[in-house]
Amino acid sequence: MGNDDDENDSIDEQDYQLQLARDIFRNPEDDEDEWLGTEAEHDGISELKWTCPINTTGADDVSIVYHLAFLAPGHGDSLWNSSRCIAEHILDPKRRAVLLGILLLDNEQNGRKFSWPPKTCLEFGAGAALPSLALLHAGAQKVVFTDRYVNEQTFDALKLSIEKNALAWNIGEEEIGRRTAIAGHTWGEEIEILLKAVAASETNDADGSENENAQHVDLLIASDCIYNPTYHAALLQSASALIEPSTGFFIVGYSLHGNVPTSHVERFFTEAKQEYGLEVVHELVVEYSEGQMGIGSVDEERGNVYMKILACRDSVHCKDINS
Repeated sequence: MGNDDDENDSIDEQDYQLQLARDIFRNPEDDEDEWLGTEAEHDGISELKWTCPINTTGADDVSIVYHLAFLAPGHGDSLWNSSRCIAEHILDPKRRAVLLGILLLDNEQNGRKFSWPPKTCLEFGAGAALPSLALLHAGAQKVVFTDRYVNEQTFDALKLSIEKNALAWNIGEEEIGRRTAIAGHTWGEEIEILLKAVAASETNDADGSENENAQHVDLLIASDCIYNPTYHAALLQSASALIEPSTGFFIVGYSLHGNVPTSHVERFFTEAKQEYGLEVVHELVVEYSEGQMGIGSVDEERGNVYMKILACRDSVHCKDINS
């Protein structure tokens, strides 16, 4: 009986420490996103709503519910500007044209280029997964949410985000099961397993026809994943193995956090080109004068988001640029 009491006391203390840490780690008043509370059945997971203002005439703003896991790996317990920025450029046609216009399909001129919405997408280090959720809203046929496996809480948060938004967007269970997948992935490891998650079925196309590129990804996304140069090579190993070699591309969004010199962060793109045959085909800088809102930083320079799009050296995108 005494052992049971000790165990209950231990659990109560753990709950208290978790609640205390959660209160310290986030203050809803610091966010411009709407705080929706904490999931009662998923302790340590907070729920927020982000609204993307659409600048295109006649289009409505888009709201996305996202979840943050307190025990997420890395810094996945915060919403970073790069995640928000990429999502904005996915959802808003006017912004999307600025970021992807030169890469998108032009039926009259080049039937080989990338068409929108993409068929198969994958996000590395998803965390809040705003870009993946935006792609789901935009009509992507398959969206694979990945993050490093540390505990189930991270994946519970992703499941909640998919479920809540599917309900809001009237996407049924069967369809959401077909269009989404969640996979644990440590960059550079067990890539074959991830390829199977991408090609979860033999028929990825909406009409049921076989997709010749089922084991490659049309659109890869990494949001604030290159701040630590230690992991550059591992991320590039995964990206180069997954990307569709002819028309696929890889959006890398990042801010400069000052943890290492800027040149060390940007070596990622040099290594991508020299070691993995991935070249930058377009780039864009978006300023966020309020700083990094997700972590309460008001440093304007740290708030800016740099987006670079990479494609395989032999892809149609690189050939067009070099011709």
